[in-house]
Amino acid sequence: MRPIKLAAAAALALAFALPAWADTTQGPPTLAASGQGTAHVIPDIAIVTLGVTTRGDTAAKALTANSTDLTAAIAAIEGAGVAEKDIGTSGLNIYPVYAQNADGSQTQPAKIVGYEVSNQVTVTIRDISKAGDLLDKVVAAGANQVNGISFDVADNKAPADAALKDAIADARHKAEIMADAAGVKLVRILSVTSGEAGQPPRPVFAAMALKAAPSVPVMAGEQALNANATVIWEIAPQ
Repeated sequence: MRPIKLAAAAALALAFALPAWADTTQGPPTLAASGQGTAHVIPDIAIVTLGVTTRGDTAAKALTANSTDLTAAIAAIEGAGVAEKDIGTSGLNIYPVYAQNADGSQTQPAKIVGYEVSNQVTVTIRDISKAGDLLDKVVAAGANQVNGISFDVADNKAPADAALKDAIADARHKAEIMADAAGVKLVRILSVTSGEAGQPPRPVFAAMALKAAPSVPVMAGEQALNANATVIWEIAPQ
């Protein structure tokens, strides 16, 4: 009976030993930290959406009048030095216009009394200093709608790279603090992942009708390019 007891004891010892051996396959202990970096830039590009809205007794008349005014506006844009590739149609709409009562409500039954045509183009202005004069000329040429203006940077590679470097440095700084507090040391980097943390909203003006006015002020302000990074380190006891 003794050999049987010894065999059972050996089997029991092996069963308890297996989980401990399996844990070693899970890899070394790790510490992860995330960081964020920011670079500030001055925009050098303005992107504006403008257009012409016209009305006519028929859709054809409204469209003809609209095309005439928009063609003149585009000629003014090109005359201001904007390349054709930086001008693109962004919206063309034709709506019926219904008769209204004195209180502004629609008559019943509904009666179409004309048509409204809206045609818009998005223009990329690569010299912000000329944006105000260009808007003046476009409005004088017939444009009567500006739906928004935003700003961008022609080449953001250098500031984006700087923001990413700052994000990784920030992650290392946080990891060093956590490691010291936990009584461990950073051994080596196991992985680095990065991503854009998102851009803050760009300045945008609400849709507005325009009329000729002295020098439209256009100010780009400053933008922040954000980046984030997550770094995972192998750690060991100090």
